[in-house]
Amino acid sequence: MKRRIIKSKLKAVLLLTPALIMSLQTVHPLAAAPDPGAAQTTQENNEATAETPEAEPQEPAIPESYEWEIQSNSIPGWPQGPKIIAETGIVMDLDTGEILYAKGIDEKRAPASITKIMTAMLAIEKVPLDTKITFTDEVNNIEPGSTHIGIKPGETLTMEESLYGILLGSANEVSSGVAEYIGGTVQNFVDMMNERAQELGCKNTHFVNANGLYDDNHYTSARDMALIAKAAFQNETFRNIVKTPYYIIPPTNITPEERWINNHHRMLTEGGIHYEGCLGGKTGYTERAGNTLVTYAERNSMRLVCVVLKGTTEYYNDTKNLLDYGFNNFQKLSLSSDVLAESGSLASYLKDQGLLDAAVETSSADVPVTPSQEITCQAAIENNMLNLDFYYGDTLLGSSSQEASPEILAAAHTYDLQQRQSQQAQDSQSVSSETKEPSDSSSAPVNPDSLDGFFQEAVSVFQSLPSWKYPALGLLAGAFIFYIVLLIIKIRRALSSKKRRKSRKKKKH
Repeated sequence: MKRRIIKSKLKAVLLLTPALIMSLQTVHPLAAAPDPGAAQTTQENNEATAETPEAEPQEPAIPESYEWEIQSNSIPGWPQGPKIIAETGIVMDLDTGEILYAKGIDEKRAPASITKIMTAMLAIEKVPLDTKITFTDEVNNIEPGSTHIGIKPGETLTMEESLYGILLGSANEVSSGVAEYIGGTVQNFVDMMNERAQELGCKNTHFVNANGLYDDNHYTSARDMALIAKAAFQNETFRNIVKTPYYIIPPTNITPEERWINNHHRMLTEGGIHYEGCLGGKTGYTERAGNTLVTYAERNSMRLVCVVLKGTTEYYNDTKNLLDYGFNNFQKLSLSSDVLAESGSLASYLKDQGLLDAAVETSSADVPVTPSQEITCQAAIENNMLNLDFYYGDTLLGSSSQEASPEILAAAHTYDLQQRQSQQAQDSQSVSSETKEPSDSSSAPVNPDSLDGFFQEAVSVFQSLPSWKYPALGLLAGAFIFYIVLLIIKIRRALSSKKRRKSRKKKKH
């Protein structure tokens, strides 16, 4: 019995021995006894490597665009804005349209996917959110590898789901499909985009597609993009979508799985790039367009939109610097009559009549925290509308337009009447001064060698003399009269002397 037990134990040991040997062979030699010297050697090697020039990470070269002109820095009394790496950039007030920062804002650049702001704005305006859209083969007409959410021909989404796909997921195929649904063809929808851009005052924008994929004829400018972004932000649906961190598209008639869509704008979401007060926006990128970004933000009662075009990987940092510049250097100012300086115009007349405050009670402007220029207002009436332009020095801050009240219309009529009367008085005075000129000016010219010409020239010269000419003339006249008197006395004496000589001669004879 004992032999059997011993045999079985020996057999088990023999069977386990190879496994133990294999296990021991896989243990790292330092695992049993760490070597401090080895760790020190590794650290020294790392430091030595860091000191080797070839191993140092190379700083990216600062592009030439970093030194390009910032137009807003040339405004007298305006806070100096930061340099940015992006080729063009703008900061605009969302409520007034006032431009706080401008760098190349009218230069044409490729917008990439921020094009989708216009696409989404038109879609929201033209189609109810619960409308169901069945996509066609148009969803396949996008560049391979470009951003999409995998919509297939024949798949159906609501307009609301499509908008989240466009603005959060930056889905190119959804943008094209929605454009085709609304316009009948993508081209018809693109025509709508260009027409709306012109209505908004865009002068350097032309679209050729609804998703922003690169095309030489597809371009915009920082100013135009800010105008488009400002218009879109007026829509509550648009505002709600762009500030949503993520959205879930439920299963469809073709795709049984949910689609999770995250907002691509990293300044909205939590993390190192998060920006306090960010209200969302839209990102864009193609290799030739570079990084493009539209960002909405709100602080201190100011709502701003920032646009950067043809940026690098520093486009978020550029945007942060621009928004900080706007919020830290400007204040929102209500434009009451106490704030506005005299401007010698209809606005001043309305102020004198106590009517200006009612006209500007809803008007405001962003001005430097420490203004150094006067803030003035220019007013004009056109088609019974009161148009107000507000200036910081000579720089237009913003404009407003409202229906003129009967009191303002009456005051404007009185002001215009006074201006016309004043102008007529000036014209009459001018005509009167012209009629006072010598009447001979319209007659035939007089020969200067003649006696008449001599006297006219003498009179003309005399009239051109200063005011002291009259006392001088008096002195000359007195001297002339005195000379005549002396001459008469001398003549009379001579005659008397002659008579006496004659009488003497007669007596001698």
